[in-house]
Amino acid sequence: MRFSSRANVLPGSRIRHVLAQVAELRKRGTNIYEFHIGQPGLPPSKEMLEDFCKLLLEKSFEVSSYTPVPGIEELRMAISEDYTYYSGVKINVENILVTTGSSEAIIGTLLCLLDFDDEVVMLNPEYLLYKPIVQYLGAKVREVRVTVDNEFNPREEELKETISKRTKVMILVNPDNPTGAVLREEIIKLAIDLAKDYNFYIIYDEAYKHLYYEGYHTYAVKYDLEHVIALNTFSKDPALPGWRLGYIVAHDEFVKFFQRIKQYVNINAPTPAQYLALLYLRKYKRKYLEETLPIYRERRDAMYNALVKYLPEVKVIKPKAGLFIFPNFENYLKKLNMGDDEFAVRLLREENVAVVPGSAFGDGGKYHVRLCFAKENPKRIDEGIERIAKYLEKYL
Repeated sequence: MRFSSRANVLPGSRIRHVLAQVAELRKRGTNIYEFHIGQPGLPPSKEMLEDFCKLLLEKSFEVSSYTPVPGIEELRMAISEDYTYYSGVKINVENILVTTGSSEAIIGTLLCLLDFDDEVVMLNPEYLLYKPIVQYLGAKVREVRVTVDNEFNPREEELKETISKRTKVMILVNPDNPTGAVLREEIIKLAIDLAKDYNFYIIYDEAYKHLYYEGYHTYAVKYDLEHVIALNTFSKDPALPGWRLGYIVAHDEFVKFFQRIKQYVNINAPTPAQYLALLYLRKYKRKYLEETLPIYRERRDAMYNALVKYLPEVKVIKPKAGLFIFPNFENYLKKLNMGDDEFAVRLLREENVAVVPGSAFGDGGKYHVRLCFAKENPKRIDEGIERIAKYLEKYL
């Protein structure tokens, strides 16, 4: 069979590779400590789902029909009001476009913006979807290395030095996946100032914007809506990853342009998911966040405390937001002459602990692993981290 040579730049997600291995082991009845998949570990609101089932039966035609390309009007209005409430910035319905998950938002935005040989600035490590798509579109990646020593924030001078006249896009993920870092507000302001000076766009991925345990989220659109395209999802705080729904907040001209791309991709985001999201925003969001955030905070604390307790040579920061911790195991793995890929494989096979190797997110993730604390309870989190420590002790 003859396939596109360009598609070879898309290596496949190593997160999905780990997920497939876990699924195979679970089929055999293996008890897995699941620190690998980046999704909420709590179910959606039961009351909301019951409400949705009634709506589906009462309005089965509407809930199963095509919608306008940018999404149903009621949902776009609800998103604009919700975003205005939390950000303090007046966002109109014309600034909102509903997408099939944030994946479509990412790919569609890059399709809208990039020409061959444009330059895209991104951090390293960073979420693994971005770089392959940029390269697939023929643009060039310029990376800024971030490390645990600076809490995974770029240094201002290094960020400035990476910008050139060919820069078309800068990608910022805040709160970050995989590192769990929160970008400092002065870094976000600097990035937007550079975007204005050099006339490029900032893709501002804020999927975890409501999952804060300390501090607050910086809404980049409050500084400039013309140069900022904010990408969002319903996969995280409402715990609806399988419903595949996201949205873009951007200048109305960009929203209009994106619709032209979307018509050729999927026409509209899943209609049932749009109606469910409308229920979430109108009736259940604040109550659900009040119930779930304390649980995630407890799990985050359990994982961080276990890392400090059992693995004193690991370099790690306690994340203020998101669902991930990104410890650096270099002090252990170098002694074993082992990379993070092999480490992740052996942890799963020998200790039944599922993690994602840090190098999946760029070479800046070498010797790290991404740990998601969302699914397991504090007792199992402590047990899982202890198993990692005992594995290292055995070979050291």
